[in-house]
Amino acid sequence: MDGQVIQRLRKENPFMPLQDIIHEILLQEIVTFQLLPGSKITQSHVAKTLGVSRSPVNAALQRLAKNQYVEKSGAYRVASFSEKECKDMMELAVQLEAYAAGRAVMIMTDKQLDELYELAYLLQKKGWENTKRRNICYCSETIELERQFHRKIICLADHPLLLAIYDQIKYRLFRYRSYLMYNPPKGYYSIVSKDHLIICDVLKLRNKVMAEAVVQRHVSFAENFLKDIMDKRLYMGNEE
Repeated sequence: MDGQVIQRLRKENPFMPLQDIIHEILLQEIVTFQLLPGSKITQSHVAKTLGVSRSPVNAALQRLAKNQYVEKSGAYRVASFSEKECKDMMELAVQLEAYAAGRAVMIMTDKQLDELYELAYLLQKKGWENTKRRNICYCSETIELERQFHRKIICLADHPLLLAIYDQIKYRLFRYRSYLMYNPPKGYYSIVSKDHLIICDVLKLRNKVMAEAVVQRHVSFAENFLKDIMDKRLYMGNEE
């Protein structure tokens, strides 16, 4: 993290607000373990390092806190990282999202399915951009689109209690998923960029069993890749 990084990102993303660029820089530092869980983040240090004022740094940290990447107890610190919580979150996501997909195919309208397709096409586009350009701002946009896509499936189930449960965990869930998106194995984005469209195609068939199966496969696919990343990180930590 230095002033050259922010200048490069401002050049690549000329219309992006400064606080958003700072957010992306800090987010990447967190999910690639450059800033370790529990590390203190001071506004003055970040501002001095990046050559910016403290105001956009504060806005970026507030956004990170809202999404539970950092915690504030006096000072800002990188949120704790728990492999068990990660595993529990992914297992719960498989159950909730598969169940939601099974309900959704029985009651969703064609218009609602079209809206899901729109998100899938955007994810496909961002997936290819991530593969070609490796711009960290594109990674963040992909995370947000992923969050919208998966929450849309939950909403299509028309189950208020299910939605309330999902909204309780969504930020922590996607915090762990973002570790995968910033540290993808080879070929990950080329596969995932197509996978959301496959989900839509299967939901279009309006078959409950097939809908549950395709969403379960999709979420489990990410879970397995994420587990590999966690195992490698644990191994590296032991080596150190």
